[in-house]
Amino acid sequence: MKKRNAVISFALVMSLPLVGCSQSTTSQTESGQETGNKPTETPKEEKKIVLKLGHGTASSSLFHAGSVKFKELVEAKSNGQIQVNIYTDGQIGHDKDLIDFMGNNNVQMGMIGVEPLMTLLPKLQVVGMPYIFPDRETAYKVLDGELGAEMVEALPAEHGVRVLSFFESGFRHVSNSKQAIELPEDLQGLKIRTPQNPVSLSIFKSFGSNPTPMSFGELFMALEQKTVDGQENPLALIYASKFHEVQAHIALTSHTYSPMALAISEKQWSSLTPELQKVVQEAANEARDDERKLSAEQEADFVQKLETEGVKISKPDIAPFKEATKDVHKEFDDGYGADFYEKVMKATSD
Repeated sequence: MKKRNAVISFALVMSLPLVGCSQSTTSQTESGQETGNKPTETPKEEKKIVLKLGHGTASSSLFHAGSVKFKELVEAKSNGQIQVNIYTDGQIGHDKDLIDFMGNNNVQMGMIGVEPLMTLLPKLQVVGMPYIFPDRETAYKVLDGELGAEMVEALPAEHGVRVLSFFESGFRHVSNSKQAIELPEDLQGLKIRTPQNPVSLSIFKSFGSNPTPMSFGELFMALEQKTVDGQENPLALIYASKFHEVQAHIALTSHTYSPMALAISEKQWSSLTPELQKVVQEAANEARDDERKLSAEQEADFVQKLETEGVKISKPDIAPFKEATKDVHKEFDDGYGADFYEKVMKATSD
C-alpha cells in the first residue's frame, strides 16, 4: 500500500504543471491549443516563481494554517513575484514522499513532521527524546537558536532539502480504542502506531506496548479496522484527522514535543536571488510565530471539543511515564553524540 501510494503521489506530482521556473510565453487559444505566437516582453519584466507546497494533513490542521500564513506573507512581501500553491491531504505525497520530491525539486516546498527527518539527521533525534522540553517556550528557544540550526545543517548538502523554520504540531498524547491510560502499565500489549523513526519505537517499547511504525496516510484506516489499537499525536492533529471518531480514549501524556518543519528544495532555494531568499526566510519566520500562537490558543479548546464528542480523556501523573523512559536517550547517544545531548539538556534548564 505504501509503495502504491508513493507511486500515485509521484505520478500526480509529475502530472502537475512544471513550476519553480519562468512561466511559459507561448500564447494559447480558448481551447488550450498553442498558437505558436510569443507575446512581447519588456526587458524589465519579472517572471513569476510558482512554488508547490504540500503537506499530508487536512485543511483544518495546524500544518495547513501555517502553510496558508506563509503563502500570504511571501506573496505580499515579494509583491506577487512568488506564488505558492498549497496541496493538502497528501495529494502530492506525505512526509517521506515530500522529502524525496523536494530533493529532486519535483515539489518545491513541504510542511512536514520532523519525525521522518530524524532518520536522516541523527542530531534531530534529540528533539524526539521523551520529556526533554518542559514547555513550549523552552522548545522554541532551542529550535530557533544555534542548536536547532546545528540539528539540520547537513540536510541541504546530503539530501537537497533546507529547513527554513520550525513550526509547532504540539505535545504528543496517546489515544486508543480499548481502555483509559493512567500508568505506563496500561499500555502493555497495546498495538500503538508510531511514526517511522527509531526514537518513537523505543519510547513505546519502554511503556511496554507493541509499537507499530506506519505512514500517516494509512493511519485512519488502520484505526478504523483495528489493525492497530491506538496512536500518538498532538491533539490538534488528532482532531483535524478525525482519529477521535474511531478512538474512545485519549491520555494526556505529553511524552514528546513535536515540531513540524517548513522546508524548501535546495535547488529551488539556490535559484532565488539573495533578495528573494530574504523574503522567503522572513515570511517563514513570521508565519512560524503566528502558527505557534494559534497552536497554544487552541490546545485547551481541543480538550473540550473532544470531550463534547464523547472521547474519554485522562490526565495521568506523568512522573511514572518519565521514569519508564529515562534511559531512552542512551540508545541514541552514539548517533548524535552524548555531548550534544548534554548541550541541549543544559539549554533546556538555563
